Amino acid sequence: MCLFFICGFFQPERPELCLKKQNSTRNTSTSQILHADASSPSGQQSSAFFWNKTVQSLSERSLEVEELLEFFGRLGLRHDASGAEAVMPSYDPWRSTTNDVVRGAIIPLSRAGNCGLAYADCLLGAKASTSTTLPDCMVSHTWSALFLDLVAAVVADALELDEYGKVAQRLAEPGGAQRLLQEVRRKSCQRYWICAFCVNQHAGICNGFSSEPTPGSDQHSRWVAGRHDTVSGDLFKLCSCSEPKYFDGPLCEMNKFDGMMGMLQHRQPNLRHLVAVDRRFELFSRAWCVAELVQSYLSNLPQTVLLLSNRALDVQAEDLETYNCLATLTVLECKASREDDRLQILAKIPDVHEFDVQLQAVIFGSRGLLRNALAGFDRVDAAARAARRAASAAAASEGP
Repeated sequence: MCLFFICGFFQPERPELCLKKQNSTRNTSTSQILHADASSPSGQQSSAFFWNKTVQSLSERSLEVEELLEFFGRLGLRHDASGAEAVMPSYDPWRSTTNDVVRGAIIPLSRAGNCGLAYADCLLGAKASTSTTLPDCMVSHTWSALFLDLVAAVVADALELDEYGKVAQRLAEPGGAQRLLQEVRRKSCQRYWICAFCVNQHAGICNGFSSEPTPGSDQHSRWVAGRHDTVSGDLFKLCSCSEPKYFDGPLCEMNKFDGMMGMLQHRQPNLRHLVAVDRRFELFSRAWCVAELVQSYLSNLPQTVLLLSNRALDVQAEDLETYNCLATLTVLECKASREDDRLQILAKIPDVHEFDVQLQAVIFGSRGLLRNALAGFDRVDAAARAARRAASAAAASEGP
């Protein structure tokens, strides 16, 4: 079996990508795209046309590190030198997650009248030609982790550092974003694709939450937490825009990572993949993140991993627990904010065992993400991998 197909989660529905040059769809909401196409001389457009156009639109979004730092400097009750209006007063760098920031800042700031855009399309440079806005790097991260760590990882990557812990410390200090901004400007310009900023949240989650899971379950606890600001405890305010919502199909922006990666590899030969690993390693338990990691790995996209610290994990209590969790990881146990997303991902994997083997290669292999951070674990490796195989077999027998 071709292992590339193992990660082709949407291949049965996905049409062939058309890579010929098309007009830019930047700075355009989904509803505007629909209106423009509905009034075109050709009449109704095919599913393939809409799929390609959505992938193209996603691939043309990105933001510079400077823009990310300027956004960060506006969060909370800060008084950075930029003079920009502060947003999200509840923001606490050591507590607020990316989910908090998406709900409390990105969604409100990206509303455009009665419609909504991806935040990246709201930036001042969004009208530039697509040749200058294609991303140089795609970023994988988890929304449940600190937003501070996501920004720190991207900044550390731009500064060519091999860990992000010290950058996070500096960012959390008053005026830290402005000082780092000066350092970043002395480096070559890099553009990053980050889903929180480059997916149009108004075409999906802005006006609601996923369906309520079974009360009392772990999934229900996560669902409740995801609806409330981590710091204030307040229920997130919902957006009242009229932007059409799509959670599947050609116009959905949340299920096209593999298609976008393929298009960008044609259009951006030096494209690479940054894996921003949170301090609790939760990224490896999220279904979408795992799908991105394996797809990128099998596509031979250059991968860079950034950890809080680049010290080797120690064979002690908490690090051994982390190692065992990674060594027994199976996609069957990965989580997603929407249960439908998790089931959709699993349904597109023809061989879960083979997928898990590739996932282990992504993490532990000779070119694996954590190959340099796992020194000293060889004596527990055999037992841990045996446990992983047993867990995978048990989960497979129970089904999704």
